[in-house]
Amino acid sequence: MSTQGSTSSVADGTIAGTDAPPGIADSHAQLVRERLLRRMFVMGPPTVLTALAAAIAMAAVFFWMTRGIGALTWGIATCALLGLRLLFMRWNARLYPEPEFTLRQPDGAWRFMLPLGTYMAMWTLAPWALMPPGTESPSRILILLLGMFAVLMGSVPVIATWRAMVPVVTVPLTLGVVTRFAWMGGTDGWFACVVGLLFGGSMARYALSQHQLIRRSLSDQIDKELLSEQLMRQSFELQRLNRERSRFFASASHDLRQPVHALALFSRSLERDLAEHPLAPVAGRVVQATDAVSGLLNAMLDISKIDAGTVVPRPTEIAVDPLFLRLAQLFEPRAQQAGLSLRFHTAPEWLQTDPDLLLRVLTNFVDNALKYTRSGGILVSARPRGDRLRLAVWDTGLGIAPEHLPHVFDEFYQVDNPQRDVARGLGIGLAIVKRLVDLLSGEIGVRSQQDRGSVFWVDLPRRPPAAPAPLALAPAAAPDTASADTTETPLVPPRVLLLDDEQPVGEAVRMWLAPYCERIEITSRLADACAQVRATPEGFDAFIVDFRLADPQDGIQATAELRQLAGRRVPTILVTGDTDPERVRAAYASGLVVMFKPVQPEVLLRTLHQIIRSEARERA
Repeated sequence: MSTQGSTSSVADGTIAGTDAPPGIADSHAQLVRERLLRRMFVMGPPTVLTALAAAIAMAAVFFWMTRGIGALTWGIATCALLGLRLLFMRWNARLYPEPEFTLRQPDGAWRFMLPLGTYMAMWTLAPWALMPPGTESPSRILILLLGMFAVLMGSVPVIATWRAMVPVVTVPLTLGVVTRFAWMGGTDGWFACVVGLLFGGSMARYALSQHQLIRRSLSDQIDKELLSEQLMRQSFELQRLNRERSRFFASASHDLRQPVHALALFSRSLERDLAEHPLAPVAGRVVQATDAVSGLLNAMLDISKIDAGTVVPRPTEIAVDPLFLRLAQLFEPRAQQAGLSLRFHTAPEWLQTDPDLLLRVLTNFVDNALKYTRSGGILVSARPRGDRLRLAVWDTGLGIAPEHLPHVFDEFYQVDNPQRDVARGLGIGLAIVKRLVDLLSGEIGVRSQQDRGSVFWVDLPRRPPAAPAPLALAPAAAPDTASADTTETPLVPPRVLLLDDEQPVGEAVRMWLAPYCERIEITSRLADACAQVRATPEGFDAFIVDFRLADPQDGIQATAELRQLAGRRVPTILVTGDTDPERVRAAYASGLVVMFKPVQPEVLLRTLHQIIRSEARERA
């Protein structure tokens, strides 16, 4: 950084090249003044010893040469003044002890300048006392000039810290030399007089220039400190706003999931009960609308799960061909219906990665390609690139404008959807994909041209071909969708206890599960749930517990208490609408089966049967 370019001008209210209000400029000038004053006080004590050595040396040399009482007297007086000056500094330090003395120097430069001025007055008398009239000689004149000039040069680093010190030090020294040699007269005298005057003026000018450099340096330092402090405040503010935003979304998401959770159960119960009724199509439409909202909420939940660290890749060796075959099975009917071609270009390549997460990434790419392609087709390719394999999805769709490309993987960012049509999603699909690729230690990218198409790709480490192994891929649909027979029940209808402080949710669960259960008890407080456990000698086959309760205990603690009363580890489903990463981690760390609201009713029923069967097998 150029020192000149960053100089602060207090006069015109400019700080570091930026127009600042007068109040800020005044504060900046005050900080510079305080730093200079502090520096002057801090440098004071060490200079006393140097000045004492210089005074003793000058007095001793001239006393040895002249044997005059003047040199001895001057030396004693100068040393006494230096001692008094040092005592004055000690007294000042006792008034302002550490750390205040270093961090907050006392106001008023007179505390430093008054002892210094008194001491420098002795140097005005030095040429007269050290070399009285009539004792002049060329060697003594030379030694006197060199000694006085050495003292003046050695004072520059100290006097440069405070502008007022420059004349306080340079004027007495110069005045003593000039008057002494002007009195002497003659060629030698006037020559020494002119030399002393020129040297004193030069040292004064040099000290002032050094003062300006010190002032500019301190100004730059203060500018940087102020900027750093401002950036730190802004960083803390952004962190605070981010935490508040996360808390808001977590709270809003939780509160929104509660009614949607109940609505999903009510609508699916209505669809089931109206299967032969003329209003069955209406019930089906309600279910579709509810599922759409649930899908959007679950997409938001996916990001929270990834950020919470609960999505853990399970790498295995997989071949690319079966992966592409699965994509073909999923999307060929949709491509044919849209009149688009769906082609695959692959090679006998292998990857060491999580097949389910990778399938989800490619599924998102192909789904978007089909969504935004009106004619032409889609190509899914796998091409080696050194030690990595690039899996890419090409399309001949609408393309993306260059200004949008840097943001396509940002959360809630959508291209050409200013109306925020929820039918086109929330704009977090690619944000989820980006996080998944990071989990797979891969790299993601995109290229696009408007009206010509786009290509999205992911680069993953290659693996040498391995022996053929079966490729286990999860269904491409979301984990909460059911593909099995969801109405399959155990041989004996279970007894279920629900603990949820939301009454509508309890009624919705009862309506949905009642036909499949021998008994289902709905409670909203932990005390009521405990009473039900005590009043049921035959016990319950399963608990369904909400994470957030009206009681001081959460769902994890409530489950532990209910199991203790039951005397066994009753199979439990922990249901939560939280998306806060800490709560998500706590839910998974509990060891319970975790389901997130809104829960698909069929999945709830299937999971309930699974945990009961699993517990029965363990007991058997």
